[in-house]
Amino acid sequence: MVIVELEEETLHLLVAAEIEGQENYWWVVDTGASKSVVDRAVAIFFVGEESEGSMATGLGKEMVETTTGWIRKFSLGGYSFDALRVAIVDLHHINEEYARYSDKKIAGLLGSDFFSREKALIDYQNLTILL
Repeated sequence: MVIVELEEETLHLLVAAEIEGQENYWWVVDTGASKSVVDRAVAIFFVGEESEGSMATGLGKEMVETTTGWIRKFSLGGYSFDALRVAIVDLHHINEEYARYSDKKIAGLLGSDFFSREKALIDYQNLTILL
């Protein structure tokens, strides 16, 4: 896990994940997000069949077009997890913002659905997630 400071005193936790055997995907730890989200640009590589689109409240308070799908298998820190249902949205604007402060490309947001399901404890001091 790493911390990225996007603005002064605005810290974001990122965690590297391996998805379907592919590495170098970074996820924002977003416990305030009710659902986990994956970027539409990378979803084609590892998300199963998508369901029909709908509108949902997005980052900020704007409405964004979403579909949903399943990441069949992924791992964090060498531990594998069962399938995770994700919302699929365009995160282009998020990646533009992160590119200003970091070299990390954001694949998605791990939301409270994942952390609750896995009974997670986040240790900020040691930059670890206990699952």
